[in-house]
Formats: sequence, structure tokens, C-alpha cells
Amino acid sequence: MLELIGGCDTIDGDFDASIEQLTRAKRVLTDEISRLVASRGGVSHPAETTGEMLVNAGGVVFPVSRRALLLPCMKRRYISVLLMLFADGLPRDADGHVYLETSPAYFEALLDELTLYETGRTNTVDLPPSKAADPAYSEYHSLFMRELPSFAPPTHSSRGAAMARAVDAACDEKALGNVIQTSLSDLEKVMKRLTRRREEVVRFLSAMEPFMKGQDDTGDDLAVLSLNVLGRQVVIQRRTLLRLGADHPLLTRFSNTLPCWGDRRVRQTPTKHFVNTVEFARRIAMLKGQLIRPPLMDESERELFREDLAMYGLTYSPILDLPSGQEWVITSPEEWVAVLDLMDRPTCRPSLLFKSSRDGGDFGTLLDKVGDASGLLFLINHNDTHRFGAFVDGRLKPPTDPTDPTQTSSSYFAPQFLISISGAYAVPTKVPIPTAKQTVHVAGRDAFQIANDQDSRGKLSLGWGYLWFGWATPGPSDDVRSMNQFVKEEDLPDNGYLGQLNSSNEGTLAGEPYFTAKEMEIWHIETARGGWFKAAAPHAAVGVGSRKPKGFMSWLWRRRDK
Repeated sequence: MLELIGGCDTIDGDFDASIEQLTRAKRVLTDEISRLVASRGGVSHPAETTGEMLVNAGGVVFPVSRRALLLPCMKRRYISVLLMLFADGLPRDADGHVYLETSPAYFEALLDELTLYETGRTNTVDLPPSKAADPAYSEYHSLFMRELPSFAPPTHSSRGAAMARAVDAACDEKALGNVIQTSLSDLEKVMKRLTRRREEVVRFLSAMEPFMKGQDDTGDDLAVLSLNVLGRQVVIQRRTLLRLGADHPLLTRFSNTLPCWGDRRVRQTPTKHFVNTVEFARRIAMLKGQLIRPPLMDESERELFREDLAMYGLTYSPILDLPSGQEWVITSPEEWVAVLDLMDRPTCRPSLLFKSSRDGGDFGTLLDKVGDASGLLFLINHNDTHRFGAFVDGRLKPPTDPTDPTQTSSSYFAPQFLISISGAYAVPTKVPIPTAKQTVHVAGRDAFQIANDQDSRGKLSLGWGYLWFGWATPGPSDDVRSMNQFVKEEDLPDNGYLGQLNSSNEGTLAGEPYFTAKEMEIWHIETARGGWFKAAAPHAAVGVGSRKPKGFMSWLWRRRDK
């Protein structure tokens, strides 16, 4: 009996040490999340859950149902979390109402859809097709309807409950060990959920930062400016215009202090043109890291609208902010828009996951950076002349047993195709891959794949071997930039292939089949679907539930001037 008690004491001591270690780590994560939330005026629970809150959205005050924001499909959306938990971190107008720097027309449309959902007349909060096709609505909706799926505090079994189960087992050593293992496993799962939650909170705060008060914002910066346009008030925050530049024409137009325009009324610009100009500028300033498209305008009035845009320092072209000071595989605005057209991605948010000049060529680093992201655009610069890529509508799935790094995954299906950007074709060109070859094969971190009919090995292959990473003979290479790329002649588009075919009637989108890339990037391409951003799908219309717009114009794209 004493031996049994002593065995229980030993196991309990080990259990205490493990629990203490995990509990400390859990406390650090929890404290970090709490600090992040509190630093932007956030709280863990809403102060009020009933009635209405008054929100000034771009100059129009709207009553917003708190109950609607807390309904199951809404409570984790960015807009609900922002208004219910971060109201103290938002600016206020002169009357003390929460001020949200967004389009009043969009916010009214959102509340209309929210009312239909709250009253049980629809089962989604989606924009109707006419508004989903308009970037002035869809781009805000794509942002505000993003989710924080693990934002709610996790629940888990406590140590006390685990030990109670152990006592019930009469301190049987095997039973106690099982209980302890289960308890540790539960706590590790809690740690993973907390880690995901921290990452989600960081992404949320980054996206919502333009809408929140900043530590350096002055009273003048937060001032809400207005102009009268043929009897209509148009409103925008001063700090929003400051993001476009301290001497931006729109700022001097709205300003009521020198330097400013003498006339406080807009007389020569049609109301529609001026409102669309201001709303375009607002989206440019507020919606960071996603494609911003110009307003939808009839062809007959577009040229006149261009003139009014130019007067206020804007051009009729989409904008995407990318980090400055770096060289990219896609080198021009025209190439970017061409690639997006080939991908059928008129509304998207590209985020850089991996860049070899920044992250190196280690395969394990690549897997860590890509993680579980789905919808991956691989971009490769062989030698500046030849640049190409591949889009995979799926994710990289390493072997199922993470404890055995010598395994490889089975080949699995994921829709994909290749893209020639330059070199192999005169213009960016989509290179389809036969459905039977649309496979991905991922090696373990210390494993490799063997090529068919060759004494060569690699770390990652796409398209049944049409593109290899970490390739070498006999291989594999320690650097993922060591590659092999080929395409069967019958799979090459018949519109002016500029390369040479080998004796096996195979071509390549690179300068040669076996090469070391000068640069390699992996982008996560998210697109609006069902009213919020999810991983991209091939040929997915930007739609809302079963209501899908017929399509979008092909827009030009330029980088925003810094």
C-alpha cells in the first residue's frame, strides 16, 4: 500500500511540474492578449447587450441593435467585435456618438441586411448582388465581416477535476497516469487555442487600427470635417485625409483653417462625383492591405469623373499597398492586374507568407511560414527574364505524423495551374494543368520525394512533378530555390510559346528546366465569398450566399504612391 502511495506521489509530482510549466505559459499568453485588447480600449465583455447604440458612420448617425450584433452569425465578425468590445477605443463625434470612418451608404446597407437577419427573414447577412458588385460596398463588407473564430474564452478541464477522477480510480497508478496524460493534453489544446486567439487579435487590431484612436492623435486630427455639396453634407475625418498627405488637395478642400479654399460649398462638381471622390479617398486611407478599386461609373460619365478625380489628386485606377524598399517577382502594376485576371480574382487580399530573400531557402521555414493557409500563389524569378508562378487552391499538407520528420505525404488533389509572367510567353499567360495531374506532394522536414524514372529527389512537388522545390540529383537540395520545372507540349497554350522543346517534347516556363531561383515568394490569396474573406477558389464569383453578381470589369492596378 505504501509503495502504491509513493508511486502516486511521484506521478503527482511530475504532474504538478508539467501543469506549472504549461500554466505559466498559458498565463503569459493570456496576459499578452489582455494587454493587446486593453491597449486599444477593448474589454473582454460588452457593458450592455440590449437596446441600441448610436453610431456616426461617415457623418450619418444610425441606431444599431446590440442584440443583432451578438447573434450567432455576427458576434465574432470584425464589425461586431469592434462596436461591442472596442467602443471606448473609437473616436467620438461632437455629440459623443461613436464615430466610424466608413461609407454611410454601406453602413445603411449593412444595417438593412442585419435587420432582415435579426427578424428571421433571411439566414445570412449578405449584400444584394447590385451592391456586392460595387467596390464602395463590397470592400467594406469584405473587411467588416471577417471573423475571429477563437476569440471567445476557451473552456477546459481543471487540474482539480483531473485529480478528482484520479481519486475515483483509487489511486491506481495506470489510471492516474491516463488521467494526467489527458489533463496535460487538454491544457496543451488550450495553449494552441490561445495562440490562435492571439494571432487573430493581432490581425484584427492591425486591420481595425485605422478606425481606432491612436496615441498620437490630437483633437484636431480627430476632428470631423464637412462640406456642403448642392445641399448635401459630405463628412470625413481630418486624420483620414492626413493619411493621403499633409498637402493633399482634398485636405485643403475640406479644411476650415489655412491653407484652405475660401468657399465652404462645392459648386462646380456634381454631388455624385464629389461623394464618389471622397469615398474612394476614404477607402484608400482606411482599407489597408487589400485591393481598392475605383467607384463603378457609367462609361458615359467616366471621363468627366476622371477630371474631377484629378482635381483632387486621385486617378481612376485600383490601388494596393505593398511594403516599400523590396524587389518583387511581379515587377509592374500591369503584370499584377494581368495575373489577377488570369486567376479570376477581382476582389482579393494578398498577404505575403514567404519570401526567400527574407526567409532563406530552408524547407522547414517555408512550411512554418505557410502554415495552414489555403489559396497559395507561388511566384518564382529564375533570372529576371523568366518569371512564372503557380496557384494552388488548397494548402500544403505535411505528413500526418509530426513526430516522424522522415515521412512524406501521399499525393493529394488540389485545383491548380501554372502562370507564365515573362520569358516563356510575350504576355502573362495561364498554363492549365490536366485535372489528373493537379496533385501536391509534401515531404517531411527531413524526408524527400523520389522523381519518377530519375535518380533525383525534391522536397515539394506540384502538378505531378511539373514544378519541384528543393530539387537535386541525387538530392534532395537543402535549398527550396533549387528547382525543376517542365510542361508537356500538349499542355502548353498554343499562343506563342517562346521557349525550346527538348527531345521528349517538353518545355519550361523558366530559362532552363533545372535552375536555382533568384527569388521565390508565396502569397496567401484571400477573396470575398459569402460576404467575407475566405481562401480563394478557382473561378469563384464574388458572391453572397446564393446571390452572385455576374462579374466585374477588368481593372488596371497601380501601387499607391508613398
